[in-house]
Amino acid sequence: MRKKWFVVLAALLVLVAFVFTGCQKEGATKRVKVKVEQWEIPFMNSLTGPIASIGEFLHWGAERAAKEINEAGGISGKPVKVIGVDTALDPQKGVVEMGKIVQNTLVALGPVPEPVIMAAMPIAVENEMMSMTATTSLEYAEKFFPWSISWFPKTEDRLPPLVTAWAEMNPEMKSVVQFVAQYGPWPGMAAAHNVGLEKAGVKVLNPVEVAQDMVTFGPLAVKALEQKPDGIILSCFPEKAAKIIQELKSRGWKNMSRILLFSSADDASLYSTGGASLNGAIIYNYINVDVDTPRWNAFKEAYAADHNGMQPPSLSTNYYDAVYMIKEAIEKTGVTGDPKKLKEERKKIAEYMANVKGFQGLLFNWDMSGGVPTNKPTYLFEIQDGKKKLVKEIRD
Repeated sequence: MRKKWFVVLAALLVLVAFVFTGCQKEGATKRVKVKVEQWEIPFMNSLTGPIASIGEFLHWGAERAAKEINEAGGISGKPVKVIGVDTALDPQKGVVEMGKIVQNTLVALGPVPEPVIMAAMPIAVENEMMSMTATTSLEYAEKFFPWSISWFPKTEDRLPPLVTAWAEMNPEMKSVVQFVAQYGPWPGMAAAHNVGLEKAGVKVLNPVEVAQDMVTFGPLAVKALEQKPDGIILSCFPEKAAKIIQELKSRGWKNMSRILLFSSADDASLYSTGGASLNGAIIYNYINVDVDTPRWNAFKEAYAADHNGMQPPSLSTNYYDAVYMIKEAIEKTGVTGDPKKLKEERKKIAEYMANVKGFQGLLFNWDMSGGVPTNKPTYLFEIQDGKKKLVKEIRD
C-alpha cells in the first residue's frame, strides 16, 4: 500500500510539473542556452556626409536602447552592442558594407537613407537576413519584405489626414504652394499632401522644386509668391526649409500658421538656422514630446543633455524601438546566436517581427501585420522658440 501511494504521488508530481511548464511557456520568454557572449547589431547609417546630423541622432537612439537593455540584464542574459557602419550616403559603399555584414550577422539596422537602401538591401534579401529600414516609407521598405519591415503605414493613408486637419485649422486658406526636393520618398510624400489638400477643398498650385545644390532661396520664394498662395508646405531639407521661410517673411509673409513643414524637416539644423523666424509655423511629426512617462522623460532628458537642450526630433525614437524589437524577437523565439543555426534563426526573427502584437514602443504600443504597423498616431505641432507645442493628434 505504501509503495502504491509513492507511485501515485510521483505521477501527480510529474503531472503538476508538466502543467506548470506548459503554463510557463504560454506567452512567456523561452529559456535557451545562448551561444554568444555579446549580441552585435551592425547599424548601416550616414554618420558623415550631407545628412550626418540625422545619422547622429538615429545612432544615438539605438545606443540609448542598448544602454538601457544592458543595464537591465541584456538580451537573454547577454549584453548587446550597436556597431555604427558609416556609408556617408554613398550607395556603392553601402553595397560593400552590406556584403560584409551578411556573412555572419543575425540581424542588422538600416540602411539609411533611400539611395543606400535601394543599393544594399537586395544583398540582405539574397542572404535572407533581416535589416530594419526604420526611417523610410512603406513604399520603399515593402520591396524587401520579408527581410525588412516598415515603420510606417502607406504614405497615401497616413499623410492626407494630417494635411486635411491642418487645412481645417485654417478655413480661409483656399490655395497652397508646395516646395519639394526630389529626394528619396519626399516627392511621394508631397503627392500625399496634395491629396489631403484636395480633400479639404484647397487648390493645389504649381510646386516649386528645391534642388539639393541650391544655396540662394530668394528666387524660389518669389516664384512661390507670384502664384498668390494662401498657404505653404515645405517638403525639403531642414536647413533649406528654414532659409525659404526667412525669405518668405522678408517678402511680407505674415500668417505663420499657414506654413506646414513635413516630418523630415524636424532636425536640429531647421531650428538652429530658422530660430525665431519659425515661430507659429506648423510641423507634423511621429512623436509627441509632451508624453509624460518615466521612460520617455528619461529619454528626453538624456537627449537634451547630449544635444545642447534640444528636444528629440521626429525620427530619433525609431532605432531605439528597433533595438527593443530585436530584443523581444530574440527572447520570444528562443534564438541562441549559434552560427550553425544562422539561417534558421534569421528566419525566426523576421517572422516574429512581421506580426508582433502589442509591441511596447517608447511612446505608444502598436501591432505589426505582414510587416506593416497599425494603430500608430501622428501629430501636428506649433513651433515656438525651438520647441514644439502639440496642436492635434491624428489616428487611423
